[in-house]
Amino acid sequence: MSGSKENVVVGFDPDGRMELIHVGEQPGHGAAVDFRRVTLRGVSSQPLVRACGERGRLLDTTAGLGGDSWILAAAGFSVTAIERSSLVCQVLRNGVDRAKSDSRLNAIASRIEVRQENAVDVLQANSDSWATIYLDPMYPPKLGSALAPKPIRLVRDAVGDDIDSLNLFLAAVAAQWNRIVVKRPHHAEPLCAEPDIVFKSKLVRYDVYVREGSSLRTIRAKAKS
Repeated sequence: MSGSKENVVVGFDPDGRMELIHVGEQPGHGAAVDFRRVTLRGVSSQPLVRACGERGRLLDTTAGLGGDSWILAAAGFSVTAIERSSLVCQVLRNGVDRAKSDSRLNAIASRIEVRQENAVDVLQANSDSWATIYLDPMYPPKLGSALAPKPIRLVRDAVGDDIDSLNLFLAAVAAQWNRIVVKRPHHAEPLCAEPDIVFKSKLVRYDVYVREGSSLRTIRAKAKS
C-alpha cells in the first residue's frame, strides 16, 4: 500500500485495480474505479447531462472517483477532471487508464483528462474557457439519514467536507464559461444564489446558472463594487 490521509490508503484489490481502502481492511474491500460496471443506457436523457447543456469542453472541478465525469464523457463532453486529493486522483487516473486500454471503453475514456490540482487555482488562472463548469462539493450528511455508500465515505475520509465550496463557486463565476452546474441534495439550499434552471433526479438536483442569468449578474456586480 502507498499514500495515506488519516485512515485511508491506496492499495490494490485482488484483480489488480487500484483502490481507496481504510487502514486494516483486506484488499478488495475498498473502492476501485471500474467503468465497465457503469450503465449508460439513456445517458443523454439523464438530468446531469441535460443540466450541462450543449456538448463542449467541461471542467469537473470535484471529480472524486469520476462517476459523473464518465457519464458526461459518454454523452459527448470533453471533460477535464480535477481532483485535489492525491489519493483519490491516483485511483481515478488508474481507472481511466485501464478504460483507455479497453477497446470497448477507449472512445469514452479518451475524452477525459485527469489532473491533480486545486480547482480554485485552475479557475483563477483563467487561461481556458469552458462550455460548462461542474461542481459537486462534498456536504455534511443529513442528520438521521442512512449511511452513505462506502465509496462516498472513503472519498470523504480522504478529502473531507468542502468547507471552501463557496470560494470554488465564486472562482467559477469569475472564469470564462457558458453555464455553471452545481449538484445539490434536495434538502440543501442553493450554494450561493437562486439558480436560473433546476434539473431534478430521484436523489439530487442540479442547479444551473447561465452566463447572462439575473442571479450571477447580481453577484458579479457586488464583486466589482
